[in-house]
Amino acid sequence: METSLARENRVVLDVVQAALGLISHEMRAISVRAEPDRITLYVAVHERSAQVEEDVDDLVFELHALQDKLIDIEASVHVGEPGAAWPGSLGRGVYRAKEQ
Repeated sequence: METSLARENRVVLDVVQAALGLISHEMRAISVRAEPDRITLYVAVHERSAQVEEDVDDLVFELHALQDKLIDIEASVHVGEPGAAWPGSLGRGVYRAKEQ
């Protein structure tokens, strides 16, 4: 049986793979939280747009494809800085854009 840390590490790697080619300039940060029965993706963006929504939907789709069983994947999009108030600050960081 997979330990919770091993599963979390595998999910982080899956998110990295799923995000290839989907990280746009609008995305500020991505983090993930893996629970036994669900995965929550947290995405911080500069602003919401149709392109951001499409990229997040594609990210969820690609992440589903990488799972070895059916699991609930939820995406939470936050407009603003990925600071302490960002819900994703409680998850494992996967991506953070360099701010200028």
